[in-house]
Amino acid sequence: MFEGPGPGAALKRYSHPPRLYPSSAAAPSIKIATTEREKEEIYRLRYKVYIEEMRGQNRHTEADNRKKQLRDHWDDRAYHFYIEQDGVVAACARLNLRQDGPLECEEHFDMEGFRPSFPSHVCMTSRLVLHPKLRGGHLLKQLTCGMYRFSLERQMRYNFIDCHPQLLPLYSRLGYRVYRAGFNHHKYTYVIPLVLDLVDIDHLKRVRSPFGSVARHLGYSSSRSVSNSWESHQPSGHADYADTDNSQLFAELSAFGLFDQAATREKTELFEGLTPEEAKTLVCLGHIISCRAGDSVLNPGDPGREIFIILSGSFQVQRPINSPSTGEVKVLKILSAGDTFGEMRFLREELRHASVKAREDSILLILNAKVLDRLVITEPRVAAKIFRNLASIVATRLCDSVRFARFSKRRTAGRSTPI
Repeated sequence: MFEGPGPGAALKRYSHPPRLYPSSAAAPSIKIATTEREKEEIYRLRYKVYIEEMRGQNRHTEADNRKKQLRDHWDDRAYHFYIEQDGVVAACARLNLRQDGPLECEEHFDMEGFRPSFPSHVCMTSRLVLHPKLRGGHLLKQLTCGMYRFSLERQMRYNFIDCHPQLLPLYSRLGYRVYRAGFNHHKYTYVIPLVLDLVDIDHLKRVRSPFGSVARHLGYSSSRSVSNSWESHQPSGHADYADTDNSQLFAELSAFGLFDQAATREKTELFEGLTPEEAKTLVCLGHIISCRAGDSVLNPGDPGREIFIILSGSFQVQRPINSPSTGEVKVLKILSAGDTFGEMRFLREELRHASVKAREDSILLILNAKVLDRLVITEPRVAAKIFRNLASIVATRLCDSVRFARFSKRRTAGRSTPI
């Protein structure tokens, strides 16, 4: 076990948790950085991903462009985990314990609702990065399993993370859950707070999380999570959609009238022509999140190819007038329940040029791009209908844009004509 010393003290290095991988596999060891040289290599990998790959130089003003390193003051009391492969840092992440001091953006996570575990038994994972040339293997699984084991041995109960919508499927498979509304992070645009109950073994087993094997190896069983269940610590008012089975999730979505042909408002175009079973297949691959009035869910240049379906509330599509620094915007379109957005980015993979802002408290269903791409192989009939509907939505939007441009041109010409 890891005992006693703080982030600056010498900690032993350890291999991946036993029995997680075949005994014949030569898996790299997971390490905790204790020297400045190790930390600087981690900061350089961050710079490569956040600044160079994700073009985050305007958001991450703390980056050292001369040294090509990205670090901030949260690093000073963090545990820095990393995996080295062929002499190169291949993956890294940091872990901050609340007992060592406040956590980043803590006010957005409603941690007070997790007492009595808060503050002594909660922690936060952040800056999880994989080298661009070494993705697609088991590095992420190894790294997160090592951090999970470390957290358990430190008697942590809850781990928090802020998640970009495109990464929801990944963290859900690890066992994290959506439990409250997202927020606009000053470094990462729109993110969603997630929480992992480290000792809810039943949930880890249900989602087939690799963390379940680590917990069992350390002696944790289902009975250990009964007295302090997730439900008793979940902040009131936040539905745990991520923990429902497919039938329950479909029932929740049906309550929004999304599939009701007799509803006063037409159901969303994306589901046009789908049978109830096909619609169920599609929506059960998604995630439900809540948004607050004023949240900018999408911004120009944001990554990701997700499709967003409005279940309740409304949004406005807008662009800045002249310079973004003035704060003035032009509203291009109002979207309401049943409408979708994000379809252009999904189909064409171009950078976003407009932002989408919640006009009121709203609820969204997010469909992940990779999941939709896989439907072509797993459910080709459903995929064909979905892509046909997406083409119809895009065609309608383009026609609306052309009509709007012609109308604006006529208005401008009319104002400039002398009386």
